[in-house]
Amino acid sequence: MKLPHRIKWKHVRRLYETLAPHMKASPIREVVPESGRVLVLSPHIDDDVIGAGGCLRKHVRAGDFVKIVYFADCTEARVREAEEAAAIIGVSDLEFLGYESKRLLECRGLDDRLSVILKDYGPDIVYLPSLFDRHNDHLAVNHLLAAIHDQFHFNFTVCAYEVWTALVPNLVVDITDSVAEKKHALSRYKSQLASNDWVEAATSLNRFRGVTSGAGTYAEGFMRFSMKEYYRIWQTVYGE
Repeated sequence: MKLPHRIKWKHVRRLYETLAPHMKASPIREVVPESGRVLVLSPHIDDDVIGAGGCLRKHVRAGDFVKIVYFADCTEARVREAEEAAAIIGVSDLEFLGYESKRLLECRGLDDRLSVILKDYGPDIVYLPSLFDRHNDHLAVNHLLAAIHDQFHFNFTVCAYEVWTALVPNLVVDITDSVAEKKHALSRYKSQLASNDWVEAATSLNRFRGVTSGAGTYAEGFMRFSMKEYYRIWQTVYGE
């Protein structure tokens, strides 16, 4: 199957048609995220904290193991920023794959490398950007995960977070008591803040999520599905 590097309107239409049955109810609201062994797939250094930093801080507080894998743009400066931000969140298990940005689908052996990480770490919950987040590296990570699942049939839970594209979430987690750490962690990404104010952008969306869901003053929104269901959605949206 030839996988698209970019999202087209037909994919968006298919996604909404597939999610329609799930959109008839208000999202589930949680104060404490589902506990378990957590693996975060972050295409770039900062996606993890933008999309799920408050929730990850809550996992750490709850005593959950958390590992973050960064795929692209792992320059010396950005690795240092990732380490500083992760230390604020409380995560020390970081892996930097070091691939070139915007070319993840072309990287030979990346699927094998990711499958080894998934099998060795054995996550209960996997966080990653949503399958229609409008950056081709974010989409590529979803394609890679789907291809690996097609081979190994994982049974973990997927929590898809929002970075470039807002979601219609089915899960909203109150991060009011961890938003300060999220802001502090985001402030460490000096290289990225030079062009965009991600502190303001991310926490403004979190404020919107909190208000519209009633989950709390600040909240993070996710698409949470079993990996089996997430794969079915991916097939419906991107299968030709």
